[in-house]
Amino acid sequence: MKKQQIKEKTRAELLSLAAKLEVSGRHKMNRESLIAHIAKASKKTERNKKGKTRTKIKAISKPRKTRAKTVKKVSARGPVPEPTQPADNSIEKHWQEEVEQAKFQLFSALRGSEALFPQELPREYGETRIVVMVRDPYWAYAYWEIGPKKIDELREKIGGNLNKTQTILRVYDITGIAFDGFNAHLFFDIEITGMMTNWYINLGTPDRTYCVDIGLKTPQGDFYLLARSNPVTTPRAGMSDVIDEAWEGTPEEFQHVYALSAGRGGAGSLEFQEMIAERLQEQITSPGITGIGSEGMPHQKKQRAFWFTLHAELIVYGATEPDANVYVQGRQLRLRPDGTFSVRFALPDGTHVIPVTAESSDGVEMRSVIPTISRSTERHEPKIKR
Repeated sequence: MKKQQIKEKTRAELLSLAAKLEVSGRHKMNRESLIAHIAKASKKTERNKKGKTRTKIKAISKPRKTRAKTVKKVSARGPVPEPTQPADNSIEKHWQEEVEQAKFQLFSALRGSEALFPQELPREYGETRIVVMVRDPYWAYAYWEIGPKKIDELREKIGGNLNKTQTILRVYDITGIAFDGFNAHLFFDIEITGMMTNWYINLGTPDRTYCVDIGLKTPQGDFYLLARSNPVTTPRAGMSDVIDEAWEGTPEEFQHVYALSAGRGGAGSLEFQEMIAERLQEQITSPGITGIGSEGMPHQKKQRAFWFTLHAELIVYGATEPDANVYVQGRQLRLRPDGTFSVRFALPDGTHVIPVTAESSDGVEMRSVIPTISRSTERHEPKIKR
């Protein structure tokens, strides 16, 4: 290998090449010394290869004549000479010492390693998309990114009213349908601040399929779509309302099961039915089971179509000097011309701390207000009027 080719390699490549050429002490060398030793070792390796090739050719062209060796008798009195140790043992011992020393040496990071392995992920990727993930039967988590190209497209459609629009999350219930953007069972809107990039959504009803649009809403009520999320289905909040008919049985079968479970007192049919019904009512909180008839396990009543959901939001508003800087939870707000501002938050159950800081335009004075809000919601079982 030519020396110019060696100089073009990085330090990591030089160290790898030096390891192949068995250059000792390579980790302690600077770049120039490492290049010189690699070039020297490379030339030596090439010379050894050429010498071996010539020896092989010579051995093939002129085969040596073998003669019968005469065995010399060794005197019993003379000591038997011990075989000499090859010189390779000393070389191997030297390499072992090099490896042991290198285990405890600290070396500076390679140049350019920070560029090859970035410490943090980028905050933005320049794409326009929104992703929704299910958290539990009642809640979902959404995060999004809006690229500058999409904003420019909407600016051409909306015109000068872009600054007057409100960012909206529109949540659709699309259970059991092929959603085309207009045929949802129902939808509701969540107003968010323009600087937010994620949101927890209280869906309200479990065991449903949802889809979320993010867009801009004008003061006239027109909605301009920015991105549409993936559909998600929330799990049910309780036990299944489907009773498989394959597991139904006759009263005789139930009596047999009862007898095997230590009920060998010979309970009558009516007594047995009342006992099983009582145990089922204790274990199952659903109001669908009322008793056991002659056909065995009953079917649960069909679920009613009536539903009800409730959401709560928090509005934080205030005012200061029009040229001041206001931060809510560490993010800067855009003030109105008169210095007023307002922020709207979703308000799930729990305790929420919302620090708000105002800083004067000259940076001399700073004032902070930290409201703490708690919410607790009670959910009662539905009541059926008979």
